[in-house]
Amino acid sequence: MEVGRYFVSLALRHSRVWQDNSKLSRAFPLDAYLQALQHMIREFPHTYIVLDALDECNDLVDLIDMVETMVGWTIKGLHILATSRRERGIESRLESFIGKEDMICLQSKLVDNDIKAYVRKRLSDDTSLKKWQKDKEMQQEIENALITGAHGM
Repeated sequence: MEVGRYFVSLALRHSRVWQDNSKLSRAFPLDAYLQALQHMIREFPHTYIVLDALDECNDLVDLIDMVETMVGWTIKGLHILATSRRERGIESRLESFIGKEDMICLQSKLVDNDIKAYVRKRLSDDTSLKKWQKDKEMQQEIENALITGAHGM
């Protein structure tokens, strides 16, 4: 309950950003959102932002620009985790402002083994997949298709 009140208080303190920009247009400019986000992040010792599946984003250029802006803030307690399939364009754009030592590639045979174990377990134990449990050939076909399609993801 106390955390909820804190968020409301924090939002009210930063509402000045919205009020200043609401006179200019109906939709707030992205810079106003980023400015408010930066102010809120600075209020906490640690903030974690998770961006899943960058490769599925329709506005990838804008999203990566926002990430670059956030990285540029150099806020000590800001932690950003971004996931994506391995695509050269995304990788090279991120490498322009994130060091390679801060990037981890999970697309590997090690991950494929984990995926295989998970798929096998689900096919054998999940009651909603019961119709496939008696057909070992079909289980193998499903497993192979999912493993091949996953490519370490």
